[in-house]
Amino acid sequence: MDIRRFPRTFWAANTIELFERLAYYGMNVILVLYLTRRVGFSVQYSASITGIFIASLYLLPIPTGAVSDKIGFRNGLFIAFSVLAAGYAILGLFPSMASVIIALAFIAVGGAFVKPVISGTIKKTSPEGLSRIGFSIFYMVVNIGGFTGKIVAKTLRQDLGRWISASDYSKLKDWVYANVPPFEITESLIERAAGQNPPMAPEAFVDLLKWQGFGMQVICLFSVAMALVALALVAFAYKEPDRAGEPARSMTETFGDMFRLFLDLKFVSFIVIFAGFDLMFWQLYLSVPTYIVTHISETAPMEYIVAINPGMIIVFQMVIASLVVRMKPIGNMALGMAISVLGMILLGLLPTLWGAMIAIAVFAIGEMTFAPRFLDYVSTLAPKGKIGLYLGFAYMRSFIANLLGGPLSGYLLGRYCPAEGVRQPYKMWFTFAFIGVAALIALFVYDRIVGDQTEKEEAAAA
Repeated sequence: MDIRRFPRTFWAANTIELFERLAYYGMNVILVLYLTRRVGFSVQYSASITGIFIASLYLLPIPTGAVSDKIGFRNGLFIAFSVLAAGYAILGLFPSMASVIIALAFIAVGGAFVKPVISGTIKKTSPEGLSRIGFSIFYMVVNIGGFTGKIVAKTLRQDLGRWISASDYSKLKDWVYANVPPFEITESLIERAAGQNPPMAPEAFVDLLKWQGFGMQVICLFSVAMALVALALVAFAYKEPDRAGEPARSMTETFGDMFRLFLDLKFVSFIVIFAGFDLMFWQLYLSVPTYIVTHISETAPMEYIVAINPGMIIVFQMVIASLVVRMKPIGNMALGMAISVLGMILLGLLPTLWGAMIAIAVFAIGEMTFAPRFLDYVSTLAPKGKIGLYLGFAYMRSFIANLLGGPLSGYLLGRYCPAEGVRQPYKMWFTFAFIGVAALIALFVYDRIVGDQTEKEEAAAA
């Protein structure tokens, strides 16, 4: 394979995606903790809000994909990163219950423009016959951003405060102690401090939590910087992909096509089935961070553990892609989903630091087996001029997964992994594994009834 066949706009789009993912995953990995510990929501509400936020982020690409097909991909990206920078700034500078809701709404709108536009650019600019490789490169870049964002997040959340607390920045330290919770030592806090490994003095534990809360605010400001870098790249490096030969369509026709997609029951069923996979995937952000700091250790490098997922994909994505390239799409995706279910089961069976690391590594193998083929499969079904629309609709699976998975995560965390009391986290992970098994069975039923849509289209065209 000669990667020089991919044009400049292909690489520009991937670079923009890299910075967008740095911004998003740096923030998202700590979002439930941020809402709980810095803003003041309960863990149940924090997980539910995060789930609804992510769900909105994946519902909105349906209209934003259609709009971007109409106004142009470059204009869509200008809107995206202007709104994202504003949202991250509000989130980091104003950590109140009302303002963070506004901030998350901004981030959802901005991110919803990025997803179909960048995916559509990858499809449009990949040389003929190389779209699968193009999406594999894209997916690897996504995970480089996800991996690096988590590494930065760990440094800012856990290490920055330790450096500043040992410095001479007295005004900043006074501000943190006066404005960042917790503000008093309670019986609950004393119990949590004693339960650390090794046990901590309550005063030291309060200090730890304060600086981590401050560090999470700084992470949001890091996301602002990454969004602004991406905006500059759109201005100076991104060129509108060639759209010659695509039919001109009115906005009414574009949105009419969007709503008609909901009448395609076969396609909608396919998307709903893969919501089961996404419901498992998003627990890496909805449930795993709180699970690690609550059940394993408050001082555990939570971001590093979650970063195993994108780290594995960076290293092995192209290898896995080459191994499964000859598999039929449905079989390929079913294999990835089955491996991911095993990862959820291992999280329940191995409730330790090493167990979490092994389970997330296994889940990553399943994800990299499945995800690039999914995007390529969906993109082959899109008629000319509707690639952004179809790829935007494909993200409905994440909307469904988070709309259901956020509240479910909050409920299961509160019941089986509380900050105080008896914990049974295996029941939480087995619940998610059961949902994955149900989705896998549904996929086999879908294959028996509908068959491989790609093969049928190829046969009809022959």
